[in-house]
Amino acid sequence: MGLFGEIYPPIQNQVGLVDETAGVDIYPEVAPQGDEVVIKKHRYSAFFGTDLDIILRTRKIDTVVITGVTTENCCHATARDAMFHGYKVAFISDATGTYHYPDMGFGAIPAEEVHRVTLGVLAVSTAHVMTTDELIQQSRQ
Repeated sequence: MGLFGEIYPPIQNQVGLVDETAGVDIYPEVAPQGDEVVIKKHRYSAFFGTDLDIILRTRKIDTVVITGVTTENCCHATARDAMFHGYKVAFISDATGTYHYPDMGFGAIPAEEVHRVTLGVLAVSTAHVMTTDELIQQSRQ
């Protein structure tokens, strides 16, 4: 976890990002519908310690679409693990985001730069990086 726990004590004290605590509710606008599966993550990657790979393979899904926060941590880790498991990965640039990094001895890093650099790394090594509109266009073909 690095220094994240020191920067954000609720994580270190295991009172943040814990099931059934404030801040972990699913936004109503993106709530699961009917029989949609909810994967409860235990680490940055949605594949780590979950049945996600089994669920996707059972449903014969070959592509994982990445949205959410944070671009460089959870989204990046899930994209990498999806690739390592043999999935095609679509990383949605305008449906992922992050926050500013404080100066930890290397200078503060604005959220926009963290996001941009992560997208560049992913585009070269891991995923097809695209916008929401591009994803919708491709899904209609």
